[in-house]
Amino acid sequence: MNGAVITLKVLVAIVLLASAPLALRRRWRLFLAIPLAVFQCYIPGMQVAGVPIPLAFWGGLMLWPEMVRESRQVVTWKPTACLLGIVVMYAVSLLWSPDRKMGLQPIGYCLQFLVIFAAVVTEGRRDEGLILRLLAATAGLALLEAALVIAGRLSPGLKLTFLLSPLARWVVSPNIIDNLFTGQYNGVLDPSKSGGVFVNANVAATFLGIAACTALGLALHLRQRWLGVLGAVLLVAVVFAGSKAGVILAAAVPVLMLHAISLRYRPWRNRLRVAMIAIIVGGALGWFAPKAFRASEAGGLRELSAFLQRSGMTLSAREKIWEYGAQAFAEHPVKGQGFGGWQLEFPKYARKVGLSPDLPPQNTLIYLWSQGGLLAALLGIGFIYQVLLIGWRQLRDEHAPGFGLSLGMTAAFLWAFVRGMGSNYGLLGDIHMSPLLATLLALGYLHRQPQTVRDAHGRFGERFGVRAATGAPLARLRTG
Repeated sequence: MNGAVITLKVLVAIVLLASAPLALRRRWRLFLAIPLAVFQCYIPGMQVAGVPIPLAFWGGLMLWPEMVRESRQVVTWKPTACLLGIVVMYAVSLLWSPDRKMGLQPIGYCLQFLVIFAAVVTEGRRDEGLILRLLAATAGLALLEAALVIAGRLSPGLKLTFLLSPLARWVVSPNIIDNLFTGQYNGVLDPSKSGGVFVNANVAATFLGIAACTALGLALHLRQRWLGVLGAVLLVAVVFAGSKAGVILAAAVPVLMLHAISLRYRPWRNRLRVAMIAIIVGGALGWFAPKAFRASEAGGLRELSAFLQRSGMTLSAREKIWEYGAQAFAEHPVKGQGFGGWQLEFPKYARKVGLSPDLPPQNTLIYLWSQGGLLAALLGIGFIYQVLLIGWRQLRDEHAPGFGLSLGMTAAFLWAFVRGMGSNYGLLGDIHMSPLLATLLALGYLHRQPQTVRDAHGRFGERFGVRAATGAPLARLRTG
């Protein structure tokens, strides 16, 4: 009976995915896939192999016709070719995986990323303004997540009230809700952590950082101050999440962005302005971080010492995990462990060194190797290199259009890649992050050559009354 029910669900899903492009225009499917990804929208009973599938994920898959249309670009462009190679290696590793069902999620996330990328490229050629509006809407919805994070940090009771409310089951995976107080540590009962709909504070901080970079890049590209203010608020929310790495990145990444701006616009007066802004931002975060980490009335030094001590303990635990990864790599260097292999073998090592047996690899490349083998890890390195190289070239080219978008894309991916080396959400981020990253990468593809770019504002610019800024998004700074 269960087999018949599963088969029926699969058939219904196939029919809906096949017919949805006929019923919904591309712009609405893009809305479901990109802005809605912030809160996902979990519909009761919509599961595959016991895994709840949110509406935002289905919205991404509904864009499959655009994937077919842009298949040549997806196969031939180096970053997306690397991702396709990883999907192939994941599929091959299913042959020796102890738990094949675990492979469905990473394969699905990679395919969703590629489908959204292809759809944004298709729509971006016709109306890039729509894509910019979707990005702005996503950053705006991220502000609601920021409010949940700040409220949960200031009042831990509100955090639990939200997670135990009926509303939470619509925006948080039901599987996470059902296991809030069991199994792997998630920070729910830690008053120094707040994750909002993500539950996990580290993942929430990463998403807010990526959204902040996106908002700041849009603000520069469109010359819209409210987007800059929005990006600053999202950076403050990163500090409230309680992620130690998030605090460091929230201080470092904006300074790097400001440095890139100073190199782009050469007059010394502008460099001094940027330097002053960097000093103010860095100083504010340096003062505010200890406060957000429950600084005592005695001052920030003692809390800073505790912060450094906690950071050392976290790094020490990760080093033990990575040490096991090195040992496992020596045993299975080419094939990896397959899906479920880490969960099967790591507990034996964890009990010897005093770690929780439920801990994941906490490193993007180790997890890529474990699940897909050596070639998958090498392709992951290739993807990281190609994305950052594209961003670097666009930032250095004074004649390249869309400097603000390129800066936002590079900063967002840099944040995701750096944080991923000590986290467990994978190469493309978690299900909330990957649609946003796919959209940014697609804009990077569209802006890779000047002749591919049209008016970057479209209807977005008409609505807000701004002029095209692809050539000089900071004209006022340049002349001021």
